[in-house]
Amino acid sequence: MPAWTVQNPSALIGNVPVLDGNSVTFPAWRTQLEDLLAIQGVHDIVTGKLPRPETDQKEAKPIAQGSQRVYFAEESGTDWDSLSEVARATMKMTLSVDLAIRYKDLKPASLLFKTICDAYEKNTRARRMMLEDSFWCARHDSSQPIAKWIAKIRNAASDLKSVKLTPADQQICDRLLRGLDNTWKPIRDHLVYSPNEISLDDAIGALEAHKVSMQVTFDHSGDNYAAAAVAKPKKRLGCWNCGQTGHHSSACPNPSLKNKSNATAKSAVVRAGATSAAPLGNGGPSDDEDDDSFDEEIDVVWG
Repeated sequence: MPAWTVQNPSALIGNVPVLDGNSVTFPAWRTQLEDLLAIQGVHDIVTGKLPRPETDQKEAKPIAQGSQRVYFAEESGTDWDSLSEVARATMKMTLSVDLAIRYKDLKPASLLFKTICDAYEKNTRARRMMLEDSFWCARHDSSQPIAKWIAKIRNAASDLKSVKLTPADQQICDRLLRGLDNTWKPIRDHLVYSPNEISLDDAIGALEAHKVSMQVTFDHSGDNYAAAAVAKPKKRLGCWNCGQTGHHSSACPNPSLKNKSNATAKSAVVRAGATSAAPLGNGGPSDDEDDDSFDEEIDVVWG
């Protein structure tokens, strides 16, 4: 007489995608739900492997093992009903509000599960066309990580398997490359026109490596721009009044120099760029000295 115990699945229910009437969601919903029901200990009741016993062959008093209730679903119809209600409540928590209302009166849990699966597994033309469009017409969004595009194509291929239209790995690879955004054209053309046939795993690895290389390139470009901005010489201020650098004449700290003689004013004009004449001979400045003086004031903005 095997005993059954029920595990609390509340922490795992959130991992099951909500079934909201979309056929694309159904395969993932069924897979995750069956795993959850197996952990809970009621999978055989839901799938119909354990039918309800006709009579109760044990005492009516519930049996507890520690803090858990023990069920004898193979011998007791009452215990089987209790476990079925637990499984039914778990399934309804993974349905959208509309579907939960639609199926609220379906009992036992095995009938609820079979009804939902029959509704979604029915191999109709409309469903086949929808799943085919989801796979063959999918387009890559360049603003999303490339991993999401890869997962989208693989999930769409898995959905086609549910209607017995499983694409081959090479078809999945072709769709993965053909649906790429134009910003990925260099790597796409490299893989498409490769002299050797590219496998699905190799294509996925190449796309992920290309994404990493793009990120590294962008990072180095930003560093180059920053370095160029730092290396660019900055303009300095120059004062007409006192002939010093670091400020303009409007903020000159030497107001007494504003009343200089005409000779001082002419000297300021020379600093602005006028040509000065010097007598030929040993007393004039050398060419090297002229070059050095020009270099010192080339980035000065006088005012």
